[in-house]
Amino acid sequence: MQSYLDEYVFRFNRRKSADCGLLFYRLLECVMQVQPVTYNSLIGKSDDV
Repeated sequence: MQSYLDEYVFRFNRRKSADCGLLFYRLLECVMQVQPVTYNSLIGKSDDV
């Protein structure tokens, strides 16, 4: 049920968007602007081995 409601809210919020097809490209631009997260930083280990 939660997935259905999330999808409905997403579509409702984007109903008047003129450039619906550009969502992927905007997401890709945002991803390229941040530093990558390493596995060690996720689990809390230092990079020193």
